[in-house]
Amino acid sequence: MSQSVEGPPPAELVYLQLLRLLREGRFRPGERLGSERGLAEQLQVPRSALRRALDRLEAEHHVRRAMGQSGGVFADDGKIQRHLNTVQGIPAMVRHQGLTVQTRVLRAELSQPFAEEQRALRLTEAAPVVRIQRVRRAGDATWSLDTSVLPARRFPGLLTADLTGSLYALLIQEHGLHVDRAEETLEAKTANQEQARVLEVSVGAGLLEIHRVSYDESDAPFEYAHDFFRADRTRIHMQKVGTNWKRSQH
Repeated sequence: MSQSVEGPPPAELVYLQLLRLLREGRFRPGERLGSERGLAEQLQVPRSALRRALDRLEAEHHVRRAMGQSGGVFADDGKIQRHLNTVQGIPAMVRHQGLTVQTRVLRAELSQPFAEEQRALRLTEAAPVVRIQRVRRAGDATWSLDTSVLPARRFPGLLTADLTGSLYALLIQEHGLHVDRAEETLEAKTANQEQARVLEVSVGAGLLEIHRVSYDESDAPFEYAHDFFRADRTRIHMQKVGTNWKRSQH
Protein backbone atom coordinates (compact mmCIF):
# COMPACT_ATOMS: atom_id res chain seq x y z
CA MET A 1 0.00 0.00 0.00
CA SER A 2 1.43 3.35 -1.01
CA GLN A 3 1.65 6.10 1.60
CA SER A 4 0.21 9.50 0.88
CA VAL A 5 2.65 12.40 0.96
CA GLU A 6 1.46 15.36 2.98
CA GLY A 7 2.00 18.75 1.48
CA PRO A 8 3.13 21.91 3.27
CA PRO A 9 0.86 23.17 6.06
CA PRO A 10 -1.82 25.69 4.98
CA ALA A 11 -0.07 28.65 6.60
CA GLU A 12 3.12 27.87 4.64
CA LEU A 13 1.19 27.82 1.37
CA VAL A 14 -0.50 31.14 2.22
CA TYR A 15 2.88 32.62 3.14
CA LEU A 16 4.24 31.68 -0.28
CA GLN A 17 1.14 33.03 -2.00
CA LEU A 18 1.49 36.37 -0.26
CA LEU A 19 5.20 36.58 -1.07
CA ARG A 20 4.37 35.99 -4.73
CA LEU A 21 1.62 38.63 -4.53
CA LEU A 22 4.07 41.15 -3.08
CA ARG A 23 6.73 40.45 -5.71
CA GLU A 24 4.51 40.21 -8.77
CA GLY A 25 2.34 43.14 -7.73
CA ARG A 26 5.46 45.22 -7.04
CA PHE A 27 3.87 46.88 -4.05
CA ARG A 28 5.84 49.84 -2.80
CA PRO A 29 6.64 50.02 0.94
CA GLY A 30 3.65 51.60 2.66
CA GLU A 31 1.21 50.59 -0.08
CA ARG A 32 -1.94 48.84 1.13
CA LEU A 33 -2.51 45.25 -0.01
CA GLY A 34 -6.02 45.14 1.45
CA SER A 35 -7.85 44.04 4.57
CA GLU A 36 -7.39 40.62 6.15
CA ARG A 37 -10.87 39.66 5.07
CA GLY A 38 -10.29 40.89 1.53
CA LEU A 39 -6.98 39.03 1.23
CA ALA A 40 -8.53 35.81 2.54
CA GLU A 41 -11.28 36.09 -0.08
CA GLN A 42 -8.82 36.99 -2.84
CA LEU A 43 -6.54 34.05 -2.07
CA GLN A 44 -9.45 31.76 -1.13
CA VAL A 45 -7.80 30.67 2.11
CA PRO A 46 -9.00 30.36 5.74
CA ARG A 47 -8.56 33.44 7.90
CA SER A 48 -6.66 31.38 10.51
CA ALA A 49 -4.02 30.31 7.94
CA LEU A 50 -3.83 33.87 6.62
CA ARG A 51 -3.14 35.28 10.07
CA ARG A 52 -0.35 32.78 10.75
CA ALA A 53 1.21 33.64 7.39
CA LEU A 54 0.92 37.36 8.14
CA ASP A 55 2.58 36.84 11.53
CA ARG A 56 5.62 35.40 9.74
CA LEU A 57 5.66 38.04 7.02
CA GLU A 58 5.40 40.80 9.62
CA ALA A 59 8.29 39.33 11.63
CA GLU A 60 10.37 39.33 8.44
CA HIS A 61 9.41 42.96 7.65
CA HIS A 62 7.60 42.09 4.43
CA VAL A 63 4.28 43.49 5.66
CA ARG A 64 2.84 45.42 8.57
CA ARG A 65 -0.70 45.48 9.92
CA ALA A 66 -2.61 48.45 11.26
CA MET A 67 -5.97 48.58 13.01
CA GLY A 68 -8.80 51.04 12.56
CA GLN A 69 -10.81 52.49 9.70
CA SER A 70 -7.71 53.25 7.64
CA GLY A 71 -5.93 50.06 8.65
CA GLY A 72 -5.23 46.83 6.83
CA VAL A 73 -2.18 44.99 5.53
CA PHE A 74 0.61 47.12 4.05
CA ALA A 75 3.81 46.30 2.19
CA ASP A 76 6.78 46.97 4.43
CA ASP A 77 10.57 46.99 4.47
CA GLY A 78 11.11 47.79 8.15
CA LYS A 79 11.35 51.56 7.65
CA ILE A 80 9.06 54.19 9.16
CA GLN A 81 7.53 56.80 6.92
CA ARG A 82 8.31 60.32 8.12
CA HIS A 83 5.93 62.85 6.59
CA LEU A 84 7.24 66.30 5.75
CA ASN A 85 5.11 69.45 5.49
CA THR A 86 2.68 68.22 8.12
CA VAL A 87 1.78 69.26 11.65
CA GLN A 88 1.04 65.69 12.71
CA GLY A 89 2.94 64.71 15.85
CA ILE A 90 5.52 61.94 15.83
CA PRO A 91 3.60 59.59 18.20
CA ALA A 92 0.49 59.71 16.01
CA MET A 93 2.60 59.29 12.88
CA VAL A 94 4.24 56.15 14.25
CA ARG A 95 1.09 54.63 15.74
CA HIS A 96 -0.73 55.09 12.43
CA GLN A 97 1.89 52.78 10.92
CA GLY A 98 1.12 50.06 13.45
CA LEU A 99 4.11 50.59 15.76
CA THR A 100 4.39 51.53 19.40
CA VAL A 101 6.38 54.63 20.32
CA GLN A 102 8.32 55.30 23.51
CA THR A 103 9.82 58.65 24.45
CA ARG A 104 12.61 59.34 26.93
CA VAL A 105 13.31 62.94 27.96
CA LEU A 106 17.06 63.59 27.96
CA ARG A 107 16.78 67.14 29.21
CA ALA A 108 14.17 69.85 29.71
CA GLU A 109 15.37 73.25 30.85
CA LEU A 110 14.95 77.00 30.75
CA SER A 111 17.74 78.71 28.82
CA GLN A 112 18.69 81.56 26.54
CA PRO A 113 18.19 80.95 22.80
CA PHE A 114 21.02 80.50 20.36
CA ALA A 115 21.17 83.04 17.54
CA GLU A 116 19.38 80.87 14.95
CA GLU A 117 16.64 80.00 17.47
CA GLN A 118 16.17 83.65 18.36
CA ARG A 119 15.78 84.59 14.69
CA ALA A 120 13.42 81.71 13.90
CA LEU A 121 11.16 82.43 16.88
CA ARG A 122 11.39 86.24 16.44
CA LEU A 123 12.52 86.74 20.03
CA THR A 124 14.27 89.60 21.76
CA GLU A 125 17.68 88.87 23.23
CA ALA A 126 16.32 88.71 26.79
CA ALA A 127 13.47 86.30 26.02
CA PRO A 128 14.11 82.85 27.55
CA VAL A 129 13.18 79.57 25.88
CA VAL A 130 12.24 76.10 27.00
CA ARG A 131 14.62 73.55 25.51
CA ILE A 132 13.43 69.93 25.36
CA GLN A 133 15.57 67.09 24.05
CA ARG A 134 14.07 63.61 23.67
CA VAL A 135 14.94 60.27 22.12
CA ARG A 136 12.20 58.20 20.47
CA ARG A 137 11.94 54.46 20.09
CA ALA A 138 9.59 53.10 17.43
CA GLY A 139 8.84 49.42 17.74
CA ASP A 140 11.90 47.64 19.14
CA ALA A 141 14.65 50.13 18.16
CA THR A 142 15.62 53.78 18.42
CA TRP A 143 14.37 56.10 15.72
CA SER A 144 15.02 59.78 16.41
CA LEU A 145 16.77 62.36 18.56
CA ASP A 146 14.56 65.46 18.81
CA THR A 147 15.20 68.94 20.19
CA SER A 148 12.32 71.42 20.51
CA VAL A 149 12.81 75.06 21.50
CA LEU A 150 9.77 77.13 22.49
CA PRO A 151 9.19 80.66 23.87
CA ALA A 152 9.02 80.23 27.65
CA ARG A 153 6.69 83.18 28.24
CA ARG A 154 4.13 81.83 25.83
CA PHE A 155 3.96 78.40 27.49
CA PRO A 156 4.22 78.91 31.28
CA GLY A 157 4.54 75.76 33.36
CA LEU A 158 5.61 73.62 30.42
CA LEU A 159 8.57 72.15 32.29
CA THR A 160 6.27 70.68 34.95
CA ALA A 161 4.16 68.79 32.37
CA ASP A 162 4.55 65.22 31.14
CA LEU A 163 6.81 65.58 28.09
CA THR A 164 6.85 61.92 27.05
CA GLY A 165 3.76 62.21 24.83
CA SER A 166 2.92 64.42 21.88
CA LEU A 167 4.24 67.93 22.50
CA TYR A 168 1.75 69.41 20.03
CA ALA A 169 -1.19 67.66 21.71
CA LEU A 170 -0.02 69.06 25.05
CA LEU A 171 0.28 72.61 23.70
CA ILE A 172 -3.16 72.37 22.09
CA GLN A 173 -4.90 70.97 25.16
CA GLU A 174 -3.17 72.93 27.91
CA HIS A 175 -2.26 76.21 26.19
CA GLY A 176 -4.98 76.64 23.57
CA LEU A 177 -2.51 76.54 20.68
CA HIS A 178 -3.91 76.43 17.14
CA VAL A 179 -1.26 74.82 14.95
CA ASP A 180 -1.35 75.99 11.34
CA ARG A 181 1.75 74.95 9.43
CA ALA A 182 5.35 73.81 9.62
CA GLU A 183 8.31 74.56 7.38
CA GLU A 184 11.01 71.88 7.27
CA THR A 185 14.36 71.40 5.60
CA LEU A 186 16.16 68.06 5.35
CA GLU A 187 19.83 67.20 4.94
CA ALA A 188 21.80 63.96 4.97
CA LYS A 189 24.33 63.70 7.81
CA THR A 190 26.49 61.15 9.59
CA ALA A 191 26.29 60.41 13.31
CA ASN A 192 28.88 61.93 15.63
CA GLN A 193 29.93 60.17 18.81
CA GLU A 194 27.14 61.57 21.02
CA GLN A 195 24.39 60.99 18.44
CA ALA A 196 25.65 57.46 17.84
CA ARG A 197 25.54 56.71 21.57
CA VAL A 198 21.98 57.98 22.04
CA LEU A 199 20.60 56.44 18.84
CA GLU A 200 22.46 53.16 19.35
CA VAL A 201 24.20 53.26 15.96
CA SER A 202 27.81 53.32 14.82
CA VAL A 203 29.74 56.58 14.55
CA GLY A 204 29.41 57.68 10.92
CA ALA A 205 26.03 55.95 10.44
CA GLY A 206 23.61 57.76 8.15
CA LEU A 207 21.18 60.24 9.68
CA LEU A 208 18.51 62.54 8.31
CA GLU A 209 18.76 65.99 9.86
CA ILE A 210 15.54 68.04 9.90
CA HIS A 211 15.17 71.70 10.90
CA ARG A 212 11.58 72.77 11.50
CA VAL A 213 9.81 76.02 12.34
CA SER A 214 6.13 75.66 13.28
CA TYR A 215 3.58 78.47 13.13
CA ASP A 216 0.19 79.12 14.71
CA GLU A 217 -2.90 80.44 12.94
CA SER A 218 -1.67 84.01 13.43
CA ASP A 219 1.52 83.12 11.52
CA ALA A 220 3.58 83.48 14.70
CA PRO A 221 6.40 80.93 15.13
CA PHE A 222 6.02 78.87 18.32
CA GLU A 223 8.60 76.08 17.89
CA TYR A 224 12.08 75.74 16.47
CA ALA A 225 13.04 72.08 16.19
CA HIS A 226 16.25 70.29 15.28
CA ASP A 227 15.82 66.54 14.82
CA PHE A 228 17.93 63.58 13.71
CA PHE A 229 16.35 60.41 12.32
CA ARG A 230 18.12 57.13 11.67
CA ALA A 231 18.42 56.83 7.90
CA ASP A 232 18.30 53.04 8.04
CA ARG A 233 14.83 53.20 9.63
CA THR A 234 13.31 56.20 7.85
CA ARG A 235 11.58 56.93 4.56
CA ILE A 236 10.67 60.52 3.74
CA HIS A 237 7.22 61.27 2.32
CA MET A 238 6.19 64.63 0.87
CA GLN A 239 2.90 65.76 -0.60
CA LYS A 240 2.77 68.62 -3.06
CA VAL A 241 -0.41 70.66 -3.05
CA GLY A 242 -1.79 73.32 -5.34
CA THR A 243 -2.63 76.89 -4.48
CA ASN A 244 -6.32 76.22 -3.79
CA TRP A 245 -5.96 73.86 -0.83
CA LYS A 246 -7.26 73.78 2.70
CA ARG A 247 -4.74 72.90 5.39
CA SER A 248 -5.88 70.09 7.68
CA GLN A 249 -4.72 69.96 11.26
CA HIS A 250 -3.74 66.78 13.08
